[in-house]
Amino acid sequence: MKHLQATFLFLSSSTIFVEAFTTTKPSSLHLPCPKLSSTATNDQSQKSSSPVELIGDKCDRGGIILDEDAMLQKQNFAISPEELIAKAKYALKKDSGVLEPTLWAPDFEFCAPYIGPLPANEFLDAADGFNIYDAFPDFDNRYANFSVDPLEPGRVWFFVRLIATDTGGLFGKEPTETTVQLPPQVFSFKFNEDGLIRELTVGYSVDRRQGDTGGVGGMFGLFYGVGQGLPFREGQPVKPSFRFRFFTKIGNVVSKLSKKK
Repeated sequence: MKHLQATFLFLSSSTIFVEAFTTTKPSSLHLPCPKLSSTATNDQSQKSSSPVELIGDKCDRGGIILDEDAMLQKQNFAISPEELIAKAKYALKKDSGVLEPTLWAPDFEFCAPYIGPLPANEFLDAADGFNIYDAFPDFDNRYANFSVDPLEPGRVWFFVRLIATDTGGLFGKEPTETTVQLPPQVFSFKFNEDGLIRELTVGYSVDRRQGDTGGVGGMFGLFYGVGQGLPFREGQPVKPSFRFRFFTKIGNVVSKLSKKK
């Protein structure tokens, strides 16, 4: 039960736990994102509603290949794309700010697919509760592909591939000596115009076929990879529902019958 207690700590409080796993309010599970479309709004701290001019090459169907350099230049954000990426890399060297919380804005929030948003104090409590570097001394987040969002000012996106070996024992259990490789994930920082981190998002897997966890990312993926998968759906690999499988089979049958006509 120790791993469950630590998970509950990561959920930060009984209030957040109840909201996330009993009432299942969407607002408590997902970080609000700007609505992006051909009239995407320029999200200057959610205050401006003026449309953003899209610059780029229109696809033959369904989209536009944005001219990122031109759009970033038109943002007129206080910090250049190069500086934003440099700030993101520095923050990662400081464990996303855990080792240097002054990198965070006063209204800092952490958000993962099923956890958060959490304010700074609750996020720090959760980070301290896991002792993840003791369990996985070779914990190796491999960061790459940094880019600045041409539609959302101040947002830096990057990819992460995590490999770690359970040689220290997770939550007091005997080490399994298991090496876990998580699927590629996308993380992000959002900086305000003072260069402080307003948002940290983590754990969003982009290819469930890769790695050892069936697509489960973040800490949940590590638990699952060493054989201590958490006893709820969010901590397990995605499994299509009965209803989805049922309608897929019906669709396949209808498609085959229509081709015979």
